[in-house]
Amino acid sequence: MKTVMKTFVTALAFGLVVATAPVAAQDLGLDLPSKETVEAQKKARKNQVASQRVGRAIMDAFELYEQEQLQAAITMLEEELPDTEGYDRAYLSRFLGTLYAQAERTDEALPMLKNAADEDVLGWSDQAAVLKLVGQLSLQEEKFEQSVTYLQKWFEFTGEMDPQSLFYVANAYYQQKEFAKIVPYAEAALKYADEPKKDYYTLLMASYFERKMYDKAISTVEEGLNVLPETISWWPQLAQMYMLKENLAKALQTMEIAYLAGYLKEENQFKLLVQLYDNEGVPYKAATTMIKHIQSGDIEGTAKNYSTAANSFHRAKELAQAAKWYGKAAELADDGDNKGEYLRKQGNLLVQNEQYVAATTPLKNALDYAQGDDKGRIYMSLAEAFFYGGDYRQALTYVNEAAKFSNQRRSARSWKGYIQSTAKRKGVDL
Repeated sequence: MKTVMKTFVTALAFGLVVATAPVAAQDLGLDLPSKETVEAQKKARKNQVASQRVGRAIMDAFELYEQEQLQAAITMLEEELPDTEGYDRAYLSRFLGTLYAQAERTDEALPMLKNAADEDVLGWSDQAAVLKLVGQLSLQEEKFEQSVTYLQKWFEFTGEMDPQSLFYVANAYYQQKEFAKIVPYAEAALKYADEPKKDYYTLLMASYFERKMYDKAISTVEEGLNVLPETISWWPQLAQMYMLKENLAKALQTMEIAYLAGYLKEENQFKLLVQLYDNEGVPYKAATTMIKHIQSGDIEGTAKNYSTAANSFHRAKELAQAAKWYGKAAELADDGDNKGEYLRKQGNLLVQNEQYVAATTPLKNALDYAQGDDKGRIYMSLAEAFFYGGDYRQALTYVNEAAKFSNQRRSARSWKGYIQSTAKRKGVDL
């Protein structure tokens, strides 16, 4: 497995992957304070203390919370809130809003926490915490513009580049379809993260993909796969993006590496690999891959999938295999679901493979499903099968039937004379 991963860059000729470009605060539209400025603001910020009554209420509520009596804690603070103002109200609102959030009462938590943040009277740590929480809950409640606003306030208040918060802003922009604004935040999230994160790369890739910037989307997924190669869903996505750029060779290489590493798990992923083998002129591998994964249960054993394998075997000039799997497709097909066509193809392939006697059975069965001029074609195939199989009488019978169809009449006349002359030369009485 490690060897397969190691060869990824060489096999796909990714070359040296350029690291995510440095992200400046200006790129994020932020005015970030320096560490010195933050420390100065912490010291300068007025440190207030809640009144004795509010402080006692919060301590009692906290004790109830620790005893897992969440609702009782909420009720206690709800009763206290109307009689508060200024710092007491902001401090109590922040605590009560947090409890509402714990109780999953976000519709009540969000306005209360927002009011506490907007008062801007809490201590530095409490103010930072409430700004961040308002941004996160706003995203959860699909208030995307508000989420961006409060998370940006948090960045400018703390000067911190928290990767998860940067990701939340990028996600909010994605939900608002402001795809270009995603890029600096997703790149910053990747830059400041302790380790690569799938979601960060996914959002960055989506930003480019939605704007049809496929080269940049490809570069993003390539970089992501070099650090997170076991992110299974990216392999088919990368292959499909190569296909959009009409780089089918790279698409196939990508899917082959994923296949060898055991990353392909879903039916549509195996079928994409089969399609790429066919498109790139490797029909035998397309066919054998399809049959292998039908038999293992990875791909559903439908008439259509067997016929796809048969068609690939035909293109690979494996006539016996092609005939076999067209026969399986016909066996599984409903009467109105190309059954007759599969039988006709099976019969014609058996004729081509000089299995003349065997060819007559599927061709006769195909007549039951054929209509119009298609019957004439099948009669001609039957005439040919019986002729080369040495049954000149049956060959003559079917060539006469074929002659009744305008699309076969001229060919049937030529064949009829040939059948009669051959039979006469061989002493067969017709």
